Amino acid sequence: GSRYTVQKGDTLYSIAWRAGLNWKTLASLNGLGPPYRIQPGQVLRLRATPSKARASSSPAQSSPKSTASRSKVRSAGASPMPTPPPLKGPLRWAWPVSGRVERPFSESGAALNKGVDIQGAPGSLVRAAAPGVVVYAGAGLRGYSALIIVKHDDTWLSAYAHNAESLVKEGAPVAAGAGLARLSRGAQGQRLHFELRRDGKPIDPQSVLPKGGA
Repeated sequence: GSRYTVQKGDTLYSIAWRAGLNWKTLASLNGLGPPYRIQPGQVLRLRATPSKARASSSPAQSSPKSTASRSKVRSAGASPMPTPPPLKGPLRWAWPVSGRVERPFSESGAALNKGVDIQGAPGSLVRAAAPGVVVYAGAGLRGYSALIIVKHDDTWLSAYAHNAESLVKEGAPVAAGAGLARLSRGAQGQRLHFELRRDGKPIDPQSVLPKGGA
């Protein structure tokens, strides 16, 4: 649809991920600026309209109502999302877990897969593929159980899904290779689903990860 009602546990980044949008586009559509606070029940636009485009051309003005709203969000436990530290040079990607690529990236058809599925050893540590900050850690996105999203810069996000145990919380800065989660130790569910998004669009992780496999 063209609108989305914020649910408990959502972040701007998880909503943008679900909708296939660049998080900056979603923020702009809704007149949101740093620290990008949202609250349950808030209705967000997912598509531009002519009237919205005109409204967004003027800077938003503070008002007593908006100030009260911000206070309400703050009292509910929301906090500003930190930004990743400035990068020195281009991102250097690393495989998030050791294992075999069981299902590769596919852009269409019955084999559609917006990332890669990596079969790892039971209990394997899932690591950050590059430095950044955790902008979502939860199980609120259908099809992405126990999902962690890391923002690397204004262009790149990475996601790690189907984890058995999360080791980080939203807002935590992470270094390249830092532990994010663990895979299941059971006979099933030892597969990590890993995605990369550039400006909101899925790309094949194997196009930027080191050659030779996980």
